[in-house]
Amino acid sequence: MQRSIPRIPPDRDLSIDAVRAVCLPIVVLLHALQMGIGGDPLRASNALDGWQPLAWATWVLMIMPTFFIAGGFAGITTWRRLRHAGETVGHYVRIRTLRLARPVATAMAGVLLVLVAMLVAGVDVELLRTFAVRLAEPLWFIAVYVLVTAFVPLMSWLHHRAAWATYFGLAGAAVACDLLTRFAGIPLLPLNWLLVWLFVQQLGFGVRDGWYAKRPRRLLVGLAVAAYALLVVAVFGLGYSNDMLDNLNPPTSTIILLALAQCYLFTLLQPAIRALMRRRPVLLAVGALGTFGMIVYLWHTVAMALVLWAQLAVGLPFPEPLSPSWWWTRIPWVLAIAAVIALLCLVVPRLERLWPEARDRRTPAWAAWAWSVVAVVGVGWTLVLGYLPLQQGLVGLALVLVAVVGLMVGGPGRGAEPRPGVAERREGAVRR
Repeated sequence: MQRSIPRIPPDRDLSIDAVRAVCLPIVVLLHALQMGIGGDPLRASNALDGWQPLAWATWVLMIMPTFFIAGGFAGITTWRRLRHAGETVGHYVRIRTLRLARPVATAMAGVLLVLVAMLVAGVDVELLRTFAVRLAEPLWFIAVYVLVTAFVPLMSWLHHRAAWATYFGLAGAAVACDLLTRFAGIPLLPLNWLLVWLFVQQLGFGVRDGWYAKRPRRLLVGLAVAAYALLVVAVFGLGYSNDMLDNLNPPTSTIILLALAQCYLFTLLQPAIRALMRRRPVLLAVGALGTFGMIVYLWHTVAMALVLWAQLAVGLPFPEPLSPSWWWTRIPWVLAIAAVIALLCLVVPRLERLWPEARDRRTPAWAAWAWSVVAVVGVGWTLVLGYLPLQQGLVGLALVLVAVVGLMVGGPGRGAEPRPGVAERREGAVRR
């Protein structure tokens, strides 16, 4: 008998799931291709840094704004559901941060274990140090995502009461920080880690409320073209890098323009994406990527480490990055990483089930925010300093674990029974 497709909640837009499923392999593929190992002695580097064909391709392939737009859609949807069920800001921040922090802690531990095993096996320490720096780079997304997610209740309130002021306020502040840093030498650009991504998340709120879908399609096309035209002006007239990955760290005004263009283009494509999602094979494929998406993103670094270790153990050559032979070896490199990720998708869920259940205990908003900050600091520590030397990686992991324990315990203060009718809805929301 044919298996039935699980019931889809009425407030779930499958086009959001589809775009996440499409973006995820692109991100992992870029990370895999960026890992360049070569030289004598061997060292790891960003093989594609400064490679102009990729720089121009990032105008299409750098899809992190779309991730944050989708995250804003999902975040405000979950918050509205919980608020309707009578839940608190503290509960929302707690479950959303836990949903990210526990898998991150498990994956960070996995990276450290593989690196320690490689050290014990005699792999060159300096090669591993440069390699570990590259392994930590994808953590930036987790740190920023945890941070902006904790702001969802506040930003939802502002979206409801002063939507346009919020949009222009965030964009204006981000552009001001960018320009003051660029032309006045005032180092405010790091603030854009928060301002830019809050703005992009806010675009997801607008998508959730159907703001852009209500506009004429010609207008959306014109706005997307205008955003890209301004991007051209920024690159050729104001001297911004044509590589959107360069503009990502910290985010510049070009990321705002790219986010606007992607938002309008996604809205234009939404009807076609929804129609495509009615096909069972597509729905099942997207569902599988959604189920294992966090594992794929967090554990592809472990997969790269295991493939590198195997390559060193077998004694395979390491061609010079960007050479013709290096490009040919990217095919088995990517396929090997994909194979290891597939195996990890079978193993990691069992590891993650070892986490104890979080206590059903009321948590004040300030406490949930505080633990979220601790988690962000732990991830940021590893992002900035790397996994090696080992004590540095252990400090970052310890901070994330402390945040996880604090969030799982809940409180402070007495535990409280859920209000009538909330318990069943809460259970469903936590699973989601």
